[in-house]
Amino acid sequence: MATLPQLKNVDTYRPCDWDLKDDPTGRRYWVGLFCNHIDTLVDAISATYPTTTPSELASFRLKYLAAMRSIDDEPERFERIDILTLDQLRNDVQKEFGFHDPYQGIKQHENELALELLPGLLNELDATPGDALIEKLALGLMAGNLFDLGAKAAVEHYQQQCADFRRLRTSLPKRPWLVDGVNAWRDRWHDGRAYEHVAFFVDNAGSDICLGCIPLIRWMLREGSRVTLAANSGPALNDVTAPELSALLDHIANVDNQITGSVAEKRLLVTASGGWAPLLDLRELSGECVSAIRDADLIILLGMGRAIESNYHAAFSCDSLRLAVLKDEAVARRTGGRLFDCVFRFEPARFTGSVGPPRPT
Repeated sequence: MATLPQLKNVDTYRPCDWDLKDDPTGRRYWVGLFCNHIDTLVDAISATYPTTTPSELASFRLKYLAAMRSIDDEPERFERIDILTLDQLRNDVQKEFGFHDPYQGIKQHENELALELLPGLLNELDATPGDALIEKLALGLMAGNLFDLGAKAAVEHYQQQCADFRRLRTSLPKRPWLVDGVNAWRDRWHDGRAYEHVAFFVDNAGSDICLGCIPLIRWMLREGSRVTLAANSGPALNDVTAPELSALLDHIANVDNQITGSVAEKRLLVTASGGWAPLLDLRELSGECVSAIRDADLIILLGMGRAIESNYHAAFSCDSLRLAVLKDEAVARRTGGRLFDCVFRFEPARFTGSVGPPRPT
């Protein structure tokens, strides 16, 4: 595995700065959250692996819950405990039982629904002028990022609004957001120099990638940038994987000439990040990914896992964007906000100030 070349503070970098080993209250919260997720996970397994017997599901449930509870019962067994530790345990138990991608069917269904809406959304955006377009692109990113099967509140909110993506956009908090760098980022594009190469670490399948990310990607391509999309190498919840994303681009190319031409000219590429979780360790990227984005002058991290729970305090040698909707109450409180607050954090490479709202002590 390899380290992101643009990562500045490699020696002191920690992907997750919430140390749950030294925070019993936080540890109990996250263990409880992962344990409470078991019913949703078992339902997904039953749908994706229909030949699984009730006894196999029961064995999986017991093993999964025991693994999670061991973190709180015996924290001394672990050198460090953070959210990635819980992600790893979940991944290990799923693999042990052969449930490599329980959300495969859900991702495919959500992709199909989103693809039906995409042409109309692109037409709407093409008719939107100037600065209003950038704000709509930002709103779309946040609305799309609400599709997250790892957060109960987000699932409920998304299900209530998903019939209409425009309605989902209007359900977001009004600007200015908790962290709102939309105008600063807009001004950076207006200085007359497009980014040469954007490295975009994407998040979820469905509306997130299709209706949130694709319009922004298409706009950046039109502005003259090359774009490399870094997606998970392996499945995690409803995160889109690199093979799934490549197949999606083939479908999108059938309805949009900008995507068609950019793929053909290799100005739009997909790379497997090496990631296997909703969070991201920038020291554990694939060699393929590092080679593909070595010269990127803008890093985009999308999603609560990649941009807030991990990497919020990472320092980069190039400009960066951290984009997310806060879909967990504990993460929202720790970030100084409330549930469903939006983070659009633009940080120029020369940035030396505060990294956002102060965290409560």
